[in-house]
Amino acid sequence: MDETNRLIIGYLLKKRYAGIRELTSLVCASSDMEVLMRIREIINTKALEVVGTPILKFERSKIDPLTGQKILFSWWINEELAKNARSDELVDVIDEKNCLRVIVALPPQEDNVTVKVEDLLLVISGKQYHKELPLFCPVEKKVFQAINNGVLEVKLNKVGDKIRR
Repeated sequence: MDETNRLIIGYLLKKRYAGIRELTSLVCASSDMEVLMRIREIINTKALEVVGTPILKFERSKIDPLTGQKILFSWWINEELAKNARSDELVDVIDEKNCLRVIVALPPQEDNVTVKVEDLLLVISGKQYHKELPLFCPVEKKVFQAINNGVLEVKLNKVGDKIRR
């Protein structure tokens, strides 16, 4: 996924929905069709591959469950993914030049977790904790991890890049 696609997804994770003109303006696209093609051929195709369902869906008319407002002709983020993004759980994925850095605040009872890469998912498992995070770029299977004061830091080298610690 390139920066433009991540910008569209990030915007919709925050706002939940947007009209096509709003998205076109957001990414300074040359046309609405460019954004529509990105959604259809890149964003939703990758989401199907990673999480098994499209991440964005067009609705002619939908009631916003948070405000009760009727929203017309907009793209909506998958409600389950949006719910996860709005949870109280603290997770941050930082896209650096050569690696992805993932920061996770673990529950107090978790002092040891297993971290592994499965396809384009980062799987974090502990005694009472399990989280699967979609990764939007290929990474090496080797995982560098450290836990400090209940905060898990994971470094994943992007495929083709040299190892950096």
